[in-house]
Amino acid sequence: MSEDLLDYWLRIISPIFPANAWIASSLSRGDYLIQIDWKIEDEPHKRNKRSRKIQIVVTEQAIDDYLDKSKDERAESDAKIVDWISNRYRRFRRDQEDMPSHAVSAERWCISGDLIRP
Repeated sequence: MSEDLLDYWLRIISPIFPANAWIASSLSRGDYLIQIDWKIEDEPHKRNKRSRKIQIVVTEQAIDDYLDKSKDERAESDAKIVDWISNRYRRFRRDQEDMPSHAVSAERWCISGDLIRP
């Protein structure tokens, strides 16, 4: 069930990001980890420049809380998650400011049980 849930959440959040976004997901100690970045195409003099990486962590507690909800409550939680990520993305600074990619840390966004509770 948890891998199906991860796939489902990837499907509902993917449209928030650029079409060329690279999205990788994994499970780690009960949490979901979603990493996202993309090639910045509006800087032709830097053909291979990538955005800063976003790392979304969905805590094990948030997953458990979500799975305990009814279908209608899950739909409400889905809307909250999409809205929260959309708001964070609108404020996200994608540019790495010409720093080497190994020197730039990922921006970490955490989805906890508090976000999906009523």
